[in-house]
Amino acid sequence: MQQLKTLTVKTTNKVKSVHADTVYAIMYNCFKNLAFVDADCTGSSYYVNSANIFAELQSLYCSFASTTEYVSLDSVMQCFTNNITYTDESSLFTQAVENTALEKVKLENYTYLSN
Repeated sequence: MQQLKTLTVKTTNKVKSVHADTVYAIMYNCFKNLAFVDADCTGSSYYVNSANIFAELQSLYCSFASTTEYVSLDSVMQCFTNNITYTDESSLFTQAVENTALEKVKLENYTYLSN
């Protein structure tokens, strides 16, 4: 009769990650976008979403940058998906990731955008 043994299984998860410098560059692009304020209600909504993205990226950056150099791509994308609902607002993402390593990442792979 065989005895029961306890096996310890270690698993590794591969997670796409982003360097702190890239997150900082995205934050800086978002900050530059905050310089423009539009007078109409659509522009105001756009500005508020842009400010919220900037705030979430700052919070994320502060939470990891002093302890590690990398953060998961999903957590960065969540800053955008929490604040972008419509296809018209997708430029908030494309402007923020312009000239960064995330330039080729598609926002639509992380969220559904309404018309």
